[in-house]
Amino acid sequence: MGAGVAFGVAVISVTALGVDLLKRPASDTPDLGAPLYLLFFGTLAGLVLAGVVAWRLLSPVHSTYRRGGLSVVSALATVLPMWLCAAANQMAGRAGLAGLGAAALALSLLLARGARRAGAPA
Repeated sequence: MGAGVAFGVAVISVTALGVDLLKRPASDTPDLGAPLYLLFFGTLAGLVLAGVVAWRLLSPVHSTYRRGGLSVVSALATVLPMWLCAAANQMAGRAGLAGLGAAALALSLLLARGARRAGAPA
């Protein structure tokens, strides 16, 4: 489940980086174009992909009910750590978002490798 959450955070941090790159300089009117759609669909994609990664890694669990429940919990658990994107953006800007995305992806790969090893038949 941790690999799914970390992957979701990586996707959402890349989304936040993309929104930061697309937004216009400060103005009085909100930008309702591409940055808004990227933020909405990128965040949704991060949550969905967190659940998909958890679903795939939980393949040794034979109960579809438990596997699905844990995948949904993994997707929803991504909401809390995704706030790290706001903190990274405030502290280090685009470099912070890129660093957070890379660190979250590395953590996801590390946890996925450990999960694959633990679920492999002996």
